[in-house]
Amino acid sequence: MNQRGFATLEVILMVMVIGILASIAVPRFTSITTSANTAKIQSDLSTIDTAIAIYYMENGTYPTDLKTDLEPYLNDIKNIKPPTGQAYINGKATDIPATSYTFKTVDGETRAALGEYTAGDFNKTKTTSGE
Repeated sequence: MNQRGFATLEVILMVMVIGILASIAVPRFTSITTSANTAKIQSDLSTIDTAIAIYYMENGTYPTDLKTDLEPYLNDIKNIKPPTGQAYINGKATDIPATSYTFKTVDGETRAALGEYTAGDFNKTKTTSGE
């Protein structure tokens, strides 16, 4: 019986190679997750903004309660929730600032918001205040 297994040195080298590959893959995965969270938030806020505009055109006033006033305009408004983790806010990966969407008044108009941010604030490219 001449059985041969892996030598300790071979196992250590394989663990090191796997560690190096993992150190390359994990940051890329984190970046992809942050980008996906940003896209979902942008989509949700844009959808809610559209519902707000339709509500305003039909009623002449802005809605006061996100879930009850906009329910006829959005199929599943009670279950629309922001993701957890991080998203890009003005070009910087930041923890998502709130656990639910709200309203915010911007230049006299009601807009959908997440924390203090509206859809335009969620982007991977940093913008300046003059743009």
